Amino acid sequence: MDRMNWLNLEHLLLDALPDRLLTLAPSLDHAQFRDQALSVAAGLQARGITHLAVHLEDAADLAIALFAAWRAGVHVLLPADLQGQTRERWANQVDLWLTDLPGDTHLSDLRAAPLPAAALDLDQCRLSLCTSGSSGEPKLIEKRLRQLANEVCGLEQLWGAELGSACMIGSVATQHIYGLLFRLLWPLCAARPFVRRQLPFAEDLQRASREYPSFAWVASPALLKRMGDNLDWPGLAAVRRVFSSGGALPAEAAQSLQQRLGQWPTEILGSSETGGIA
Repeated sequence: MDRMNWLNLEHLLLDALPDRLLTLAPSLDHAQFRDQALSVAAGLQARGITHLAVHLEDAADLAIALFAAWRAGVHVLLPADLQGQTRERWANQVDLWLTDLPGDTHLSDLRAAPLPAAALDLDQCRLSLCTSGSSGEPKLIEKRLRQLANEVCGLEQLWGAELGSACMIGSVATQHIYGLLFRLLWPLCAARPFVRRQLPFAEDLQRASREYPSFAWVASPALLKRMGDNLDWPGLAAVRRVFSSGGALPAEAAQSLQQRLGQWPTEILGSSETGGIA
């Protein structure tokens, strides 16, 4: 683990670090992230919010919302989607919906004079994730910040040295444990840039990859098995590592990637219940 750049999850709202770039288009550095999170935390506190549902397409906005809520002592729920039945299911468990949709509360609505910087409590800060519901009704799985912090430390020990400063580019949503850890929380701690938007199509993944000297993919079998001959495979061979989760990757798709990229994809066998890595 590169201790020079590493910041523990619970320390991300302490000192402002303007030289630590988090993301581009638009760019956001650590100092801006911290200041915005502390400002939104004050807004949540002023409204007396204790339980917040968050569904935001932009990973940087999600980071601001998450850390703001934790700083304000608010329990966060990440719903899988914003369909009517989903909102109905969790309506009595949240005080406020923070989303991109008209009619809901937006990040900009919550800005206020910022709370003081502080370390987060690993055992008091909590997050509820929704299971897929593939084995019945969706249910909530609660995570404490300590569990998430342990997971990102484990990821960095496994692959941090190999990834270096690679930009994390994802085809999966950050509303689920895999995308949340790999696309957002892990790069936040490691000072590794990340792409704000989910890129579900291979052509978009390729376009984003060309913008960075080194990059890694946070992908799903659904995307990887669709990656065909129309892509610039020699240009994409600079990928540091290809992660895949969200189901089994067909053997022929894995073999095809190995032949084109010179590496086997890394399959992540995790879930909301077991964690990002089972």
